[in-house]
Amino acid sequence: MEKGILTEIGLTNNESIIFMTLAQSGPQSASELAKNTGLNRPYIYYALERLLEKGFISKITLDKKTRYQSLSFDQIIFSEQEKIKTIKKIADEIKTLKSKRDETIDLELLKGRFSLKTIFKRAMNELKPNDIVYSIGIDEEKMEEIEPVYLAKILNFSKENNIKENALIKKGSKALDYAKSTSYRFLDSEIIGDTAKIIYQDTVIEIIYGNPIYAIIIKSRGIADSELRKFNVFWKISEKK
Repeated sequence: MEKGILTEIGLTNNESIIFMTLAQSGPQSASELAKNTGLNRPYIYYALERLLEKGFISKITLDKKTRYQSLSFDQIIFSEQEKIKTIKKIADEIKTLKSKRDETIDLELLKGRFSLKTIFKRAMNELKPNDIVYSIGIDEEKMEEIEPVYLAKILNFSKENNIKENALIKKGSKALDYAKSTSYRFLDSEIIGDTAKIIYQDTVIEIIYGNPIYAIIIKSRGIADSELRKFNVFWKISEKK
């Protein structure tokens, strides 16, 4: 495999070197990659994070040590196709709703782990005191893992501004004990599905978990009202914490 092919599909020089090394030699730790590629540790860690976001590698534990392995191109293509199918389905639903309303609908697509940071920052900029946020299917553990700093910031922001959140999460999922402004209820995973949703004001945010994470931000009062009605139906049949 030539490195030039990888750069053509969006990998940097360092990412290409690391991906090719993993593809040729199998799972390796960050220190092993530094030794085998000659790259400095900071470059290794940054490139690994980016490769995880782009869905080219996965992280595994072998002998109690974290290692990284390359995915096959079949796995990479399948993963991207599944995400694209989900995004297309959401886009088609939005087009259907848009055709029924004389309303401007703004869409924005985010990709990668920094999507969550962008969502949190935007929410803190747009939410007003005493607002209510509604969420379905949010994976709190994943939020803590990927964006702990901004998760803490928005929880503190919500507390200071008396912003409440009604959250529907999957049965068996973790609820954050320190999220004092959040009321949790539980639903079967079959009802919630594989994506997450956040609703506030005229905004609906669809989150598609995976490597990388995708998020679709929809600005539409009509769609937000429609999604809130669905949320209220689920809230009534959900189980309390």
